[in-house]
Amino acid sequence: MAEGPPKLEGREKPLVVHTHVTPWGFMVALPFALALAYLGARALDVGVADDPATSWFDNPLWVFSIPLLGFALFLFLVGIGELARYLKPAVEVAIDPDGITTYGMMGARRILWSELVEVRIDDQHISLRARHRGTAKTVRLHFNRLAVEPALLVRRIERHRPDLPPILVSH
Repeated sequence: MAEGPPKLEGREKPLVVHTHVTPWGFMVALPFALALAYLGARALDVGVADDPATSWFDNPLWVFSIPLLGFALFLFLVGIGELARYLKPAVEVAIDPDGITTYGMMGARRILWSELVEVRIDDQHISLRARHRGTAKTVRLHFNRLAVEPALLVRRIERHRPDLPPILVSH
C-alpha cells in the first residue's frame, strides 16, 4: 500500500504579503524625465554652442532651462525608485501564528493575537486596533498597496481570532 506525502507537523507557514506595484510609475516618469532633460539641455545650449565667447548666463533661456533640468532629474529619481520597487517589492505584512507584523515608513509594528481587540473592514482598508498595557494602537492595511486578495487576509485573521468577528463599515 502506497503512503501519502508526510503530514507537516508544527506551526503553519506565515503569510507574507508584498507591496503591490504597477509598472506605470516608471513607464511614465522615465521617458517624461528624459524628454524634459532633452528640452532643458536644448534650451540651455541655444546660441551658446555657436559662439565660444558667450556663456550660459548670456542666454536668457537659462532661467527656463535650469529648473527644467532640475525637475527632469527629480522625475528621473522617482522613476528609478519606482523601477526598484517594481523589481523588488517590499514586504508589507506578515501574518504568523504569533500575530501580525506590518512594515512601513515608521518601521515594523507588531500586534500579538492576544492584543487584538477590533478588526474593521471598509472598501479601502482593514483597521486593526490593539491594546498593549493600556495603550491603544491602530494599524491600517490599505488594499491598493497589497499584492493579495483582502479576503485571504480576513480569513487568516479569523483563523487565529475566531472570537473576534470583523466589523464591516460601509460609507
